[in-house]
Amino acid sequence: MKRSVALCLVAAVLFGISATASAGVVVSWDSANQRGGDLHNAATSDLGYSAFEVGLLARGHTVLPGLSTLTAGGLADVDMFFHGTSSHILTAAEASAISNFVQNGGCVLVEADTLSNEWQSANSLLSALALGSLFNGSTGGGNSATGGLFSSNNTWATVGPMGDLRGLTFGVSVAADLNIGTGTLVGTNGSTDMIVEFQPYGASGGRVLAVGDPLGFNLFQNASGGGGLYNANDQAAYLNFFENQVGGSTIPAPAALLLGGLGVGLVNWLRRRRTL
Repeated sequence: MKRSVALCLVAAVLFGISATASAGVVVSWDSANQRGGDLHNAATSDLGYSAFEVGLLARGHTVLPGLSTLTAGGLADVDMFFHGTSSHILTAAEASAISNFVQNGGCVLVEADTLSNEWQSANSLLSALALGSLFNGSTGGGNSATGGLFSSNNTWATVGPMGDLRGLTFGVSVAADLNIGTGTLVGTNGSTDMIVEFQPYGASGGRVLAVGDPLGFNLFQNASGGGGLYNANDQAAYLNFFENQVGGSTIPAPAALLLGGLGVGLVNWLRRRRTL
């Protein structure tokens, strides 16, 4: 009887672990709409997004081919829309599509650099979510691998499967300043408020991470390049934000499958021992 109980406990633990991997789906703009390029099959230059894509794939997530236009169909079955360094101004139809997406629980990660056309693009998306034009035209901060500082606030970006980043540093370049508005401060570059998290539709909706520096660039995420600005906490914050949305992906999908297989093998082994 005791061995049967132990058998059930072992199986429950192993299958429980294997089930904790929760893979998510990300889609971005395509290369025509985003200076950093399509997150899917991203470019490997310092201004590409390949390191971020590799990080997502390594955690078991899916990156879909980028979108030329935001539509309900294009955002169907997607967990996060990545709006990187884009100069695309949303149409009324696109504004409606992204608003419905976030109201129904989808998340958005929006970056802009110190370029006015990227502020305008980001503001068109934020305004579609009733957050207003938060990129205010000011810039500040400096260039450093440790020049960014995460706030002490408990947000999806600062606390998640990749660890507790509160009070830690991250890599930055000169950044665009954001009005906090109804959001929660996530990170600063000197006196510049450059990362803010929002929940525009309350607890039933998704969240928005607005970033006044393109931290998705390989410049900040690739240790072998990037001009000395690399800091692993940049990608950790992005993965925290996304994985809090999908429920935490603590084990990449292949590892989860391996653990499931080990669970089956151990259960069968214990059964054979019981019959001897």
